[in-house]
Amino acid sequence: MAASVDHLTGYDTHDRYYASLYTQGARQVYSLDLSLAAIASVLPKPDPDHPTPGNRKVDPKHAADFGSYVREKKAWVSPAMILRAPDIFEFEKRETIGGSEFGILSVPRVARTDLRILDGQHRILGIHLALEDIARELEKARQELNNARHTDPDSIDRWEGVVKNLLLQRDRFGRERVSVQIVLEDDEKGFKQMFVDIAENAKGITKTIQVRFDTRRVVNRALLKVIQHPLLDGRVEDQLDRVKTDEQLLAAKHVVEIIRAVAVGLSGRISRRKEEELDEGEMVDMTYGFLTTMSRAFPEFQEIADGKLAPGDLRRDGPHGSLLGSATMLRVLAGVYHELSRPTPQRGQTLPNPMNDQEIVDFFSQLRPVMSVPVTSGLWLATEVFDTGARAPRARGGDIRRLSEHIIGWARHGLPVPTAA
Repeated sequence: MAASVDHLTGYDTHDRYYASLYTQGARQVYSLDLSLAAIASVLPKPDPDHPTPGNRKVDPKHAADFGSYVREKKAWVSPAMILRAPDIFEFEKRETIGGSEFGILSVPRVARTDLRILDGQHRILGIHLALEDIARELEKARQELNNARHTDPDSIDRWEGVVKNLLLQRDRFGRERVSVQIVLEDDEKGFKQMFVDIAENAKGITKTIQVRFDTRRVVNRALLKVIQHPLLDGRVEDQLDRVKTDEQLLAAKHVVEIIRAVAVGLSGRISRRKEEELDEGEMVDMTYGFLTTMSRAFPEFQEIADGKLAPGDLRRDGPHGSLLGSATMLRVLAGVYHELSRPTPQRGQTLPNPMNDQEIVDFFSQLRPVMSVPVTSGLWLATEVFDTGARAPRARGGDIRRLSEHIIGWARHGLPVPTAA
């Protein structure tokens, strides 16, 4: 049956959508939803080298990460995209309910370039990049499948599976949708102020909340069990990225950093493949081993676990003031524990013998006399990672690794450790 001329949409001059129209802050706003593929079709690809007026410069990696997230996670989620535009639209009202009008929104195709991104440019670029990657990978997979049919029949099933998976991803991008809000605003001063207002009034999620809620990552899943260790139980801040009371020893963000350092070291990275290989229970056991070792080497920690000492006492001047009150220092010691118990092969060097927990306890115990703060000891100042009078090492990545290398050297090579400042 021949298609009706009314359905030959390629000749249409407008795109039409079901939408609502309402007022927000004295501006009119259209609200609709678009498929991910339509987002890439209707909205131009943000250019990292040429920021949109009234918006920040886009970060290509951040955008690519969003595209990968949508491809990999079927249960992905995204807030609404917010666009701005002059009043280029036609709106056919069908019904009014409360303060909202519902009807058909018509967008002139020749005026698509008038649509500008106010919030969501990284997600929009990520969608563009993901669809480009899918197209490129699909072309390659189809060619490999064609080659397999002629030269390698044993790989046909594998390449058919790759093609099928890519087609399913592409279909999802054409079917799954995201909300879009279009704010009528064409004054440069007005839309720049809108961008600032959005940034200022949005309450960002803390890293601590992120690691508690994001259970896709193995270190975050391990967190839920690690914080039950007697040293941490009831002493971990679960909302903010820093501790605020004397009863708290660490924030959840810091505990995850310690878990990661114990598992893969300070320089280790948990790649996508490594994420699948790591065992959550093993990470918990390793971190428990570190925390127990610390409690045995440093009586202050055992007193905290027993409820006889407040963690806040470690962070202030006084007889209990200690570098152990620094989350950065604990992360360094976690990396040291990893390297001493599971030495990393170094090119051209003989692999050192691993130390057991008792040997690490004995070594850490030697450090206790020089852990008091503020730092005045030549031992710590010689590492060039501490400032005179500091209560913690500098937290830059290079400084953290340099400090850990010093401490590992003291443990392995018997370098003298002063017993007092």
